[in-house]
Amino acid sequence: MKPVELTLTTVRNNNGEWISAVPIPGTFVCNIGDMLKILTNGLYESTLHRVINNSQRYRVCVAYFHETNFDAAIEPMDMCVQRSGGTKKFKAAVYGEHLVSKVLTNFVM
Repeated sequence: MKPVELTLTTVRNNNGEWISAVPIPGTFVCNIGDMLKILTNGLYESTLHRVINNSQRYRVCVAYFHETNFDAAIEPMDMCVQRSGGTKKFKAAVYGEHLVSKVLTNFVM
């Protein structure tokens, strides 16, 4: 029996269109967050994404979040600044302040 392939995750591209993150056998989909974007000076992009199951099959999606200390100051790493043209593209951000801002602007309360 051939396994049924489901495309569950969609990401918003630079044109504002939602496109499918087509699964590649034997791989994981990793969504990069804002702090990794800052750390890498934009070498890795933080993606707006969503998970939608449009199939008739029951599907479980498990999210895992790895977070730094609430009061950690996050800024571009020197190595990444050099690899991305030599100029810091982002100012330092305090993780907890950024997280609270995201929660207050992304969720209906």
